[in-house]
Amino acid sequence: MKSKVAIMVALAITSAKSFAVDPQSFQTSSGFDITPLLTTGLKYDDNIASTSANETDSWIFSVVPSVKAVLDTGVSKTELTAAIANGTYFSSSDDNFTDTFIGGLFDSQLSEQSKFNVKADLVWGHEDRGTGITEGAGAAQEEPTRFNNQTLSGYYEYGAKAAPARVRFGAKYFNKEYMNQRAITQFRDYDSLLGGVNFYYDTMSGTTAVLETSVEDVSYDFVDPTAPRDSTDSNARVGVEWQISALTSGEAKIGYQKKDFDDAGREDFSGVSWIVNANWSPLTYSSFNVGTGRKAKDPLQGGDYIEETTYTLGWSHNWSSSLQTNLSYNKMEEEYVGIVRTDENDSYNASVKYAFRRFVDVTLFTTVSDKTSTVPGIEFDRSITGISFDISM
Repeated sequence: MKSKVAIMVALAITSAKSFAVDPQSFQTSSGFDITPLLTTGLKYDDNIASTSANETDSWIFSVVPSVKAVLDTGVSKTELTAAIANGTYFSSSDDNFTDTFIGGLFDSQLSEQSKFNVKADLVWGHEDRGTGITEGAGAAQEEPTRFNNQTLSGYYEYGAKAAPARVRFGAKYFNKEYMNQRAITQFRDYDSLLGGVNFYYDTMSGTTAVLETSVEDVSYDFVDPTAPRDSTDSNARVGVEWQISALTSGEAKIGYQKKDFDDAGREDFSGVSWIVNANWSPLTYSSFNVGTGRKAKDPLQGGDYIEETTYTLGWSHNWSSSLQTNLSYNKMEEEYVGIVRTDENDSYNASVKYAFRRFVDVTLFTTVSDKTSTVPGIEFDRSITGISFDISM
């Protein structure tokens, strides 16, 4: 599950590329362009612990200051990013949080034929009560679940830009450790190491044929009382990526996933996986997005693994140079293997963004979530409505 801090930081950091805010940077003597940003807002959440009954509501004030430093020499690019996400609950101070994100990226064109990229992220974040590892138990928890994770990834790509064929060798290390509620969270601390090789072949029609292969070793710090969860996850997918014109872009890949557990007591997975994302802009000021995906993943609660299928649909429209609307629908179906449980989560999102000034965006937004489950207590309804401000120099 993507952490809340990652989502909030992404909103803050990417606002420089969004519809209206055009932040001004200042340059240091060393050549770095420094861009500070601030996202702040007020929202009303009618079910802060995602409970199926006796819901608790609250107004929430959030502040997300961030800064990005970029040094681009034309041959190499260095990015450093830092952000803090703070949330204050008016009716439930125990749910207050302060999350932190620190990231860095280095990208270099080593020669005409080779490219190198490395990226590192550090996150000190949280999961809201009733989400993630405490799903269905939000009312029994006294505070959010806190965690930290570290990600180090990189790749080396060989192949000239003018040549149709390229090969990319990649690796990724990830570590996650929960910081509280250790009676239940200690069995979900884990490390993973992934290695992969991708092949690309560019056609003359704006499409690229892709073959992706990877193997990931997942190792948990403590043995789960039900059975060890250590596993090896292998993936191979083939498909295409396209950028035919400014009107259409996306990717479509299908393949085979195999998840082997070290312990014979857990059921292995082997089956079809896929990912599809398509963007279509029939007009320069209007775009549509549709996507779907399927994979097997480790559960945060019981079971051996989850067969997850997702669907997304979105529409973004610029009514003028200062007014934009966004609508989206997301559906997630989760079939648990190893226990009897099936979940379905539907999420509806709508927002209206107004460019009040070059350096200020004002956004009105609402999100409605509806989760059902065959396990009592997991299902819930939740709606969040609020206003946010993106402020730059």
